[in-house]
Amino acid sequence: MKVMAYLALYREWRPKYFKDIVGQEHVTVTLINALKQGKVAHAYLFSGPRGTGKTTTAKILGKALNCSNREGAEPCNECSSCREIDQGMALDVLEIDAASNRGIEDIRNLRENIKLAPSGGKFKVYIIDEVHMLSNEAFNALLKTLEEPPANVVFVMATTEAHKVPLTILSRVQRFEFHRISVDSIISRLKEVCAELNREVDPKALQVIAVKAEGGLRDALSILDQCLLREGPVDIEHVYQIIGMVGEEFSADLVDAFLQVDYGKVIAKLGEGVALGRDPRQIIKELLDYLRQLLLYLAAGQEPLVAPNIKEKLIAQAQNAGLNKVLSWLNVLLKGEGELRFASNVRLAAELILVQTLYEQDSAVHAEVRAQVRTQTKSSSKTQTFIQTQAQTKTKTKVPAQTKAKTEKLPESLPDSNLSGEVNQAEIMAVLTEKWPDILGKIKKEKRSTHAFLLEGRPAEVRDNTLYLVFGDKFSFHRDKFTQPENKNVLEKVLEQVIGTKLNVCSLLEKEYNSLEQNSSSDEPNVQNNEKTELSSEDDPGFCVQKAVEFFGSELVQVKKD
Repeated sequence: MKVMAYLALYREWRPKYFKDIVGQEHVTVTLINALKQGKVAHAYLFSGPRGTGKTTTAKILGKALNCSNREGAEPCNECSSCREIDQGMALDVLEIDAASNRGIEDIRNLRENIKLAPSGGKFKVYIIDEVHMLSNEAFNALLKTLEEPPANVVFVMATTEAHKVPLTILSRVQRFEFHRISVDSIISRLKEVCAELNREVDPKALQVIAVKAEGGLRDALSILDQCLLREGPVDIEHVYQIIGMVGEEFSADLVDAFLQVDYGKVIAKLGEGVALGRDPRQIIKELLDYLRQLLLYLAAGQEPLVAPNIKEKLIAQAQNAGLNKVLSWLNVLLKGEGELRFASNVRLAAELILVQTLYEQDSAVHAEVRAQVRTQTKSSSKTQTFIQTQAQTKTKTKVPAQTKAKTEKLPESLPDSNLSGEVNQAEIMAVLTEKWPDILGKIKKEKRSTHAFLLEGRPAEVRDNTLYLVFGDKFSFHRDKFTQPENKNVLEKVLEQVIGTKLNVCSLLEKEYNSLEQNSSSDEPNVQNNEKTELSSEDDPGFCVQKAVEFFGSELVQVKKD
């Protein structure tokens, strides 16, 4: 029984006409016009990623130049010249691998051969693949031929690394840049192939193949070819097995562990992947690809290019993490991936990278908290002066203007107002409440980070030209960030623009605000009756410490002897 040689899908489905080339219309349209007008150049350079159609386009150009039955620009693919070129037997269309024939002697032989007339066609077409591999001497020898080529010779040079081709060569050729083929275009061609072969393939599996082909249709067809060796329908899990991937759900689980800062879960998840036979390098690579989708969604608003069942989860993770965390993860993982290839113990190196990613994130959070604590602790050194000032206010003792200015930031109670002042402040509060969405919108345009912190706050009250902005008790981080001058000043500026009144902003946690309200509503007679007690308590260090703890919390108060 005669056994037919198997023809790989990428060879079987190699385009034979310009119209069949996928995703490179900017190249094919120009070449078609050149053929129709008889203005074919003597030398071309096709550059671009692998598997995007460079060599295929060169062969179609060679067929079109020598086709005896050509109509317009497309070759007939039926004449003897076209058939010989398709079979690789043509003497007039020669394909040279520059990686194997890169020396000066090879180019000298080429220069001797081009002097010979075409054997049967009109042109001799030399396709030099991976031309960047030629040596400097070979390039110099080729340069003379490109300057003064015979009239019936066309050079088509192809390369994936155009930057390695000397400028002297680039200046003597027409250059065409081949683009990565879009995912949708690859999926469309894969569906066409599956329909022709009468094979059932899950659309999600086709999308994974298209994404992992990274813009190369040849790679996509090679992956599909391998998947179709399985009998029956092809699903997404089968594709993962074929190409050695752990899948997007696996990467999504790792990101969940990152968000939970769960070191144990991260290590266990990596172990699951290794148990499935996956290379730790591949696991890190897929995690980086997944995080790239989070980055593009957060930074540019791009739709995540993942399986439909993963998209909603990815978006939720992105919103939960925020751009700062994603950048932190990517920085550590990218650095680690570069070192992973040199590791003798790959699994241990991958575990170290994942743990370090979490550690850097955890350390950054703690460092920021410590910075906030240090800032607030510095202010606690003025606690005694502050409490004494407030006690003097309660006992009707006059407070010097300089001391009052220092203690405005944290009043012990909300200030009292006269009747006319209360009416005016109430009107301001009503306008502010009505226009708060507009204020937030303007702040977002001014500074997005300020807007993000302010979303967790609400305007509670306006008294004595001060807006009391209240944050939930669990949003102390947002309150602390907002109190920084670069954030607080933005709100005060926008408030003046919107409501026409300059207000100072005092930001408090819910519990702090409630405490101030209670102090503000305390009975004045009780204060007077206890005037003697309070005055005598001012000199008591224990009294000062107690008050400091009430305002700032025990963790922020330090008692030092002078």
